[in-house]
Amino acid sequence: MKRFFGRKDKNFIIVEGGELQHLKKVLRMREGDEVIACANDEFEYFCTIEEISPSFARLVINSSQLCPATPKKHITLIQMLPKKDYLDSIVPKSIELGASELMFFTSQYTIGKQLRTDRIQQQVLTACKQCERSMLAHVHELEKFDKMIEFLAGFDVVVFANEDEHENKFMPELVENAKKIAVVIGNEAGFTDEEREKIIAAGGKSITLGSRILRCDTAVAAVLALVGVFSNN
Repeated sequence: MKRFFGRKDKNFIIVEGGELQHLKKVLRMREGDEVIACANDEFEYFCTIEEISPSFARLVINSSQLCPATPKKHITLIQMLPKKDYLDSIVPKSIELGASELMFFTSQYTIGKQLRTDRIQQQVLTACKQCERSMLAHVHELEKFDKMIEFLAGFDVVVFANEDEHENKFMPELVENAKKIAVVIGNEAGFTDEEREKIIAAGGKSITLGSRILRCDTAVAAVLALVGVFSNN
């Protein structure tokens, strides 16, 4: 059954904007068709399309249930801004693996200094539909390194994938009792020594991902998979 995001209005879901165009023009759905609608909450709504107009589609809610794909833990990916090709891989992977927030930041080795958050939000929406999540991940505005460091204070644990770490491996007990978890990953150029020291001083738990240097999108998938499995997310 096709899935759309909209806004809840009493016993209806209203679908607008790009989602409306996808419903009408791409999928050519008609009044009377049945769909699953999401309203950026913990539920998924089983609906019938009641009306399709030029500016909106109104879906009647027939029933609802808690979305089984909603993450149980709050995981935030904190990613040094990578090149576009890596970025386009990282966003959907992080959503599929249960990230609830995405924060990108700039540092000394960051080439690009701008982030199109509207484009990232569209990628988040597409990924949430693909993996059947009903709540959209929050996308932060692009931050500078020092602001990112301040942000780390709000987590139960900060997992830092440190390419300069050779001893400390990921251990399940690091995350199994945590509710708010941050994962910090570098880009294709990595961190400076000073930046690594600041992350660790701010509470980052430095871990190694093995003897091979991973691409940043591979590192994201590896760490989020470990965090997800061992935090029961």
